[in-house]
Amino acid sequence: MASRRELLKAGLAVSALPFAASARLAGAGLATAAVPLYKVLYDTRFEASVAFAERAAARRLALLPIDGDVTRVWYHDLYHRWVQGPAAIAGLTAHGALFCLERLAWDHRLRVVYRGEHSAAAGGVVHRFDGPASTLSRALAAADRSWCAALADVVAEWPSERTQRCTSMLVTKHAGGPAAAEPLFSWVIAPVVRT
Repeated sequence: MASRRELLKAGLAVSALPFAASARLAGAGLATAAVPLYKVLYDTRFEASVAFAERAAARRLALLPIDGDVTRVWYHDLYHRWVQGPAAIAGLTAHGALFCLERLAWDHRLRVVYRGEHSAAAGGVVHRFDGPASTLSRALAAADRSWCAALADVVAEWPSERTQRCTSMLVTKHAGGPAAAEPLFSWVIAPVVRT
């Protein structure tokens, strides 16, 4: 009998087939340009967020540490950058920080284009993803490995083109990343793309 995890992966694979086929036809083997990230935020209170930041630093991404409160980062950095024009940011934080940044981003023509929720569960971590269908398979693969660090690779290579949004869920064991007492959110906030 198939496990819940196998069923979830199979469901995602089947639902992603039309997107994969259209991406192959449209791209003809050409890689999509990644969204340049201005900064990557991480919450120093959570071991998983620090692991995420360490991987982002290894990829030479600029980091902004927070301790749950984004006020200092907003007044001393992001506000001044976003007044100049929209710039993409990413992170692994608690919900409060993401909520504040999402609201502040609206006034600067930026939106949350990807959100992953990572919650501790009995013997594992429940990952819920919402974002472009073309990138959720990478997020699921990251969650299946050392999820906190691997998600830094996912956000670092966020494609500039937008595709249809979808949602997905995966349950993983704690191996590969510690679970925080409260849910953590991986996310990308990027400029609005007009089509």
